Amino acid sequence: MKKILLFLISLFLQLAVMAQTAGKVEFSDAPISPDSPGNLKTEFVAGEPIYAVAYLTDAVKNLYQNQSPSAQLQVEVFIYEQKPPLYSYQQPREEQLTFNNMWISGTVKDNKYLVVDITPDPAKTSAYGGKEIIYKKFGNKYEGPVNFAETLGKLAPGEHKLKVVVNCYYAPVASGEFTLTGDNFSFYTTLAEQLNNTAASAGAAGAEFPKAVVSDPARITRMTTALKNSNDWRNGRFDATEILKTAITYDWEIRRHEISGAILHRYCIAAVAVKTKSGECAYYKVTFQEDYVGGKFQPLRYDGAGDKVVLRCENLNKNY
Repeated sequence: MKKILLFLISLFLQLAVMAQTAGKVEFSDAPISPDSPGNLKTEFVAGEPIYAVAYLTDAVKNLYQNQSPSAQLQVEVFIYEQKPPLYSYQQPREEQLTFNNMWISGTVKDNKYLVVDITPDPAKTSAYGGKEIIYKKFGNKYEGPVNFAETLGKLAPGEHKLKVVVNCYYAPVASGEFTLTGDNFSFYTTLAEQLNNTAASAGAAGAEFPKAVVSDPARITRMTTALKNSNDWRNGRFDATEILKTAITYDWEIRRHEISGAILHRYCIAAVAVKTKSGECAYYKVTFQEDYVGGKFQPLRYDGAGDKVVLRCENLNKNY
C-alpha cells in the first residue's frame, strides 16, 4: 500500500510539471516552485525581483548527445529586447541584450525544468553557492543574475518588452516574454553589486585550498622569491599584502620543440594563498618555469597566474 501511495504521489508531481507548457519560460516576482508554480506574471515594474522557470520537453540530460553521466552540461540563457520595426513594412526585431552560461550537474540533469533566477533577492537566490548549478566568474563579476541585473540596470526609462530564451546543446528549448516598465532602472545596478557580493561569499564558503601533489620546501622558497620579484606582483596584478602559504599542485612537466624534440623548458603550477588588501584570504594558481639552456635548467622564474579565488581563512588548512 505504501509503495502504491508513493507511486501515485510521484506520478502526480510528474503530471503537475507536465501540465506546465513544455518549451515555455514562466515568470514571477517570488521564487517559483517548479512542481506547483503560483503567482505567475508577465508584467513587472522597475524595482521588482524577477524569477523564472524554464519547462522542457524532456529531462535535461536527454537533450544532450554523447555526454557522459558525470559531465557538466552547458545551458545558455539569452535575454532579448523586442524592438519596433524601423519601417512600416518590417516585422518587429529582437536585439540581444546579454547571454550567460549556466553549468549544471547531478540531479538537476534529471529534471524537466530549469530554475533561472533573473534578478532575485540576494537572500533568496539559488543561483550561487550550490554544486549542481554553477555560474562562473569572469574578472571580478559572476555570470547569471549578476549580469542579468547589470543589464537591466542599463535600460532607458519606459516600457521594455523582454524575451528570455534557454538553449540546451546550442538549440532553443524554452522561451518566455515579459514587460518591464519604469522611469529609473538603477535599482538593478545596485542589485547586481549585492548579488556579486552574495556570489563571492557563497563561493568563499565552499572554496578549499588545493591539495599539494609534492612537498618541496626549497622550490617553494624559490617560487616565493620569483613571484615577489615579478612585475605582476610589483605592479599590483595580485590583490595581496602577504603570501600565507604555497602548495605545488602540478609537478614538473617538460615541454619540447614540436619538430626537433629538443627540450625547451619545464614548468610547474602552485596554489599561492595570500592575504588580500581588504583582509580576506584568497589564492591564485601560479605557473613557474625553468628554461633549458646549455644542457641545464636555468633559475626558476614566474610565468603567469590565473584569477583570484576567495575562500574563508579557516579553509586554508582543510586539504593541506
